[in-house]
Amino acid sequence: MSVYTKTGDDGNTFLLNGDRVSKYDLRIKALGNLDELTSHLGYIKAKIKDDEIKKEIEKAQINIKMILSEIADGKSDKWHLSEDDVLAIERLIDNYQNAMQIQDKFILPGENEISALVDIARAIARRTERILIEVDKKYPLDINSKVYINRLSDYLFVLARYMEVRGKIEEKVTSIIKEQYKKVDKDLKLNLNIAKKLMEKVEKKAESINLPVAIAIVDMSGNLIAAHFMDGTLLESMNLAINKAYTSVALKMPTHELSKLSQPGESLYGINTTDNRIVVFGGGCPIKYHGKIIGGIGVSGGTAEQDIELSLYGVDVFEEVI
Repeated sequence: MSVYTKTGDDGNTFLLNGDRVSKYDLRIKALGNLDELTSHLGYIKAKIKDDEIKKEIEKAQINIKMILSEIADGKSDKWHLSEDDVLAIERLIDNYQNAMQIQDKFILPGENEISALVDIARAIARRTERILIEVDKKYPLDINSKVYINRLSDYLFVLARYMEVRGKIEEKVTSIIKEQYKKVDKDLKLNLNIAKKLMEKVEKKAESINLPVAIAIVDMSGNLIAAHFMDGTLLESMNLAINKAYTSVALKMPTHELSKLSQPGESLYGINTTDNRIVVFGGGCPIKYHGKIIGGIGVSGGTAEQDIELSLYGVDVFEEVI
């Protein structure tokens, strides 16, 4: 069956009861407003993370569909809300009011995204209520339908204020956690446990390309914490790995970058002659944590490109092992 029927091309449409009316009919306007309201509630439901509030909003959508059916069919005795539906939403309003202090003043929507969205739904609910009052004059509606939409706008008002308060609390908690995290950052130091886990990661990466290498980890002062020698690695690779890690910390840069600066005519040409531990080819990288150098990693055993790849990989996965 096609979505388009062409039956409304002349500006008329069918109600649920079979009556054909103009799309300017007051009932059609009311149905459009109710559809807009429940669609916007659906957007809010998709954005909110709280499962209980999701259930509250979904219940409101179900009740709105009942009012839609009542208007479209013209039979309030077939499609109607109960007094319990009204009492249920009043209890929700009371619960939110009791959970916070709502100031008696004009509000300025937009404290946060969710509260702003709820305020838009509230405005749509108020507009819908006005149209329902007009409809009721000509096509009488069940009293609970009119009362429910009124209470729904009140519910959305207090929900928006609640989401503002909740947003501020979450922001404060997040700020406290970040501050605590920063304090931990200052005290973080490389140790043997972290070094062993990091070397294990790099070793697995080296195994995936069938390359035996030596891996070394030094602290922020260039002192060796741990070194690992894979089977089949060249003997000299261990010393090179240690010196690459040392160089990256001593000069605060990856050794492949130092390599470029140590070429003839560049600013650091000849630096490797000043200290026999300085290595000017790739495979050493400083390890940083939140912008601060806390140590270095050196890898040796493959081509320069392979050593660079593995040392950079070690830097990338560092935070996974702490």
